[in-house]
Amino acid sequence: MWLAWNIPKTKLTFKVLFNLILWGLWIGLPLISPAHQDHHSESGPIKDPEFSEHIWLELLTIVPLFYIITLLLVPILFKRWGVFVYFGVLFLFIALFFGIQSLYHIYYMPFDVHKEFFDFRGIFPLIMISAIGSTYGLLLEFIDFESKREERFSEQLKSELSFLRSQISPHFIFNILNSIVYLIRTKADKQAEDVTIRLSSLMRYMLYDSDQRMVPLERELEYLRNYIDLQRMRFDGDVAIDFQIDGVMRACTIEPMLLIPFVENAFKHGVSFVQNPTINVNFSIDNGHLNFRVENQIGQLKDESKEASSGIGMKNVLRRLELLYPGKHHIDVTNTGEIFRVVLEISLHQTK
Repeated sequence: MWLAWNIPKTKLTFKVLFNLILWGLWIGLPLISPAHQDHHSESGPIKDPEFSEHIWLELLTIVPLFYIITLLLVPILFKRWGVFVYFGVLFLFIALFFGIQSLYHIYYMPFDVHKEFFDFRGIFPLIMISAIGSTYGLLLEFIDFESKREERFSEQLKSELSFLRSQISPHFIFNILNSIVYLIRTKADKQAEDVTIRLSSLMRYMLYDSDQRMVPLERELEYLRNYIDLQRMRFDGDVAIDFQIDGVMRACTIEPMLLIPFVENAFKHGVSFVQNPTINVNFSIDNGHLNFRVENQIGQLKDESKEASSGIGMKNVLRRLELLYPGKHHIDVTNTGEIFRVVLEISLHQTK
């Protein structure tokens, strides 16, 4: 929310409204006060002079003190030297303007019955405006600090996500190219052509669509379908693959390439050293709530090279889920020793 305060128009609007309300109340309230009446001096009555004299008094003391606090003391003195120096200098300014106020009462307000130089009742408006000015100045500094902190966090988040994506993409390319090499060596030209077309679609998605903040859910599922079809061609019926999609995908968006590591992981560990391997990939979407389920068998023997290379992708996707869907996702990973299952639920953003 604090990023909104980085918009110049928002800051300017807030400052203008605050100042208009403050000075409108501060200077305008005496007009409806009982004190606003005719006064008498030794030479006779003075017809309603208080408002003009009140304006001049505010312009000489209250207004300068407020802007000294908000423009100089808080943004410069308080930030650089701390609270004790700030209050020390503030006290000196209050004393200075109290002296100016006392002199003004004695020499320019002859109708004022309080002519003592040290009439401490006049210090309360100075203390009040000091409290208002300090609060206003500190509020502006807090808003500025929070907006900058949120902006830095946003930039850090973008950099981290970009780094995570850059780690995932080469990993996919490497595995897909291995599949292409295998198909070219063992299949007919027609199948090699189909693989090339699907690879082109995969690469287009990875190079262009994955740079976007969000993509339509249909595009993400199309990418997964192409990847699974490539694997079907590669294994040529040796692996039973069940891929199902239920529900209406329109109007839903998702972070690109968020789900593919789970599917890729299933093919890596659910094929080697497994008799009659079966891989199930199921999607269901209901009113923006995505339920994603991937299940594969686990071989009794381990392929150490695959074990070492698979950790990065899974860690990355879990981290991306934490960053992109805080409080809006739930993941359950089950490993029974024979079956490896991932169930992911995400509340997706729906466009109108």
